[in-house]
Amino acid sequence: MKLGTERVSKLLWQLSIPAILGMLSSAIFNIVDRIYVGRISSYALTAVGITMPVQIIQMAFILLVGIGTSALISIRLGEGKKDEAEDILYLALKYIVIFLVLFALLFMVFLDPILELLSISDNVIPYAKEYIVIIIIGSIIGIPGYCLNNSLRSIGKSGVSMKIIVITSVMNIVLDPIFIFVFKMGIAGAAIATVISQTTLTVYVIYAFINRKDFAINLKLRKVNGEFALLGKSLKLGMPSFYIQILAALVNLFINKSLLKFGNDLDVAAITIMASIYSFYHMVVMGLVQGNNSICGYNWGAKQYARVRKSLELALLYSFLLSVFLFLVIILFPQLLVSIFTDDIGLVEITSAGIRYYLCMLPIIGPLTVSSQYFQVVDKTKLSSILAFLRYGVIIVPAILILAPRLGIKGVYISNAMSDGISGIVAIIYIIVELIRLRRTDQTISIQK
Repeated sequence: MKLGTERVSKLLWQLSIPAILGMLSSAIFNIVDRIYVGRISSYALTAVGITMPVQIIQMAFILLVGIGTSALISIRLGEGKKDEAEDILYLALKYIVIFLVLFALLFMVFLDPILELLSISDNVIPYAKEYIVIIIIGSIIGIPGYCLNNSLRSIGKSGVSMKIIVITSVMNIVLDPIFIFVFKMGIAGAAIATVISQTTLTVYVIYAFINRKDFAINLKLRKVNGEFALLGKSLKLGMPSFYIQILAALVNLFINKSLLKFGNDLDVAAITIMASIYSFYHMVVMGLVQGNNSICGYNWGAKQYARVRKSLELALLYSFLLSVFLFLVIILFPQLLVSIFTDDIGLVEITSAGIRYYLCMLPIIGPLTVSSQYFQVVDKTKLSSILAFLRYGVIIVPAILILAPRLGIKGVYISNAMSDGISGIVAIIYIIVELIRLRRTDQTISIQK
């Protein structure tokens, strides 16, 4: 496979550009979706933001299975174990469906207590309930494709991944105004449009894995020997992403409560807009990360550590440059970015002022993301977990408790920046040590040969 032979700099772009384009289209869909929702009302936009902890927790299980299985597939292919890689692919589909069904059942049983826990105001609750119920139930058929999409990238088929994400994102952008405004379904229409596009992606990805003969592995209904051992190994690799999402959900819930305590519903809407702008950047970085992970996972399994180091160095450099670029755009043109989402002058002013604090540590978030994902894909899950705990909870929660009572809403924004900055510095230290270790390991292997 060219993952082990092609020039790394060329290969990284070959894998990353389709992934970036695919992730960008997904980010654009999220942004356009929020633009349409914001046109319904500011309360509808608040509903999307305040129910986000539920979606983040659900995403935790998707990443637990999706990231873990795709990482293990890369490693097994690098080791030349194709049959085992196909076993893992089948387990990915099987268990993500099981997890999604269980999650939806629990959510519906405890719907009212969950919504009460989110501290949703009377103005927002009708929008929030209508939206989140459709999203969670529809995800049973919509989300499995996103889980398996990680495996497309792990076998070097990022172009296929990009194609289907772009198609379904455009579909969602087209369907949103039809369901929201033409059919007059409001926020429920936004949720239905999302489910339809997600389901289309799922059908396509499963079909491709079953029928495409040019794929390194195919999806087959099969009996898997040592099923729970393989599942356990996959879940171990996916556990850092799971921790990140659970912590992110708890922190998001805590931030929303803090915003409502020291501000109002408009402040929650402001954070939703900031998160949408950040997601655009984050999707680009994640496209780069996915290209890097495919190279690192395969070559780690093949013990070609020089290629691992080269790919990691390039990914760190490119992610830093991307981070600096968006940081400058945010600092120079905050009102222009925010006004895309809403024509509420008060909301524009609140968000434009806050985003400069909230994302002021953006330049080091790119290297932080590359580092934490790298440690996960090469089976160094403890390091990845440490970085996750630092960024999502250990720093930001105490910071909010200390700063918010003194500075109000601004204290919440500054706390997020502190968390990004400190965890980013720690990640950079860890990754420098890892690069030195990779160089020494490669030199040792060369001497032995």
